[in-house]
Amino acid sequence: MLPLSSALEDLDAEVGKAFEGAMQKLSKAGATVSRVPVPAFDRQSEYFKGGGFAGAEAYYIHRHWLDRLAEYDPRVGKRVVLGKDISGADYVALGFLREEFKQSIEALAAPFDAILMPTVPCVAPTIADADRSDEDYFRWNARILRNNGLANFLDGCAVSLPCHAPGSAPVGLMACGTAGADRRILAVSAAIEKALSRD
Repeated sequence: MLPLSSALEDLDAEVGKAFEGAMQKLSKAGATVSRVPVPAFDRQSEYFKGGGFAGAEAYYIHRHWLDRLAEYDPRVGKRVVLGKDISGADYVALGFLREEFKQSIEALAAPFDAILMPTVPCVAPTIADADRSDEDYFRWNARILRNNGLANFLDGCAVSLPCHAPGSAPVGLMACGTAGADRRILAVSAAIEKALSRD
């Protein structure tokens, strides 16, 4: 299943080309590739507001050392502090939102072997590109975590497989499953890897 959503949008040209090429190879190998609208994948601003679960939990763990925040990597410190404004009620609400998300995706994905999307929407930036400013760093960080963050919020499992042509920029195809689908996703990924390696 290809999730028609932001997960397949705003791809670098190299990523889009490699991913579509991989879908063509899978189709040629006999796989049915279905494109299914997944509006739940477009709500990431809700899932990761204030750093989401990771932000709240990082703040909880590190709150005793906030007076020593200057000793942290400055960008890590900023991410830790993001979680301080997540209230108990916000955290509980996020849990209910996650359950709603999981149920929605489980129902959509049930007829399919896996959810397929690019592992990341871009080729890796240079250190210089990602390190010009905090704004650049956090923008790149959010972009790189965009798709795999969805699998994490799903409490799912995923395998990333190379799908780029030899000599071109590395591109990953991610095969995802819902919680507890690890064995199936590993088997599906082995079959995908075999199909992609054919000439």
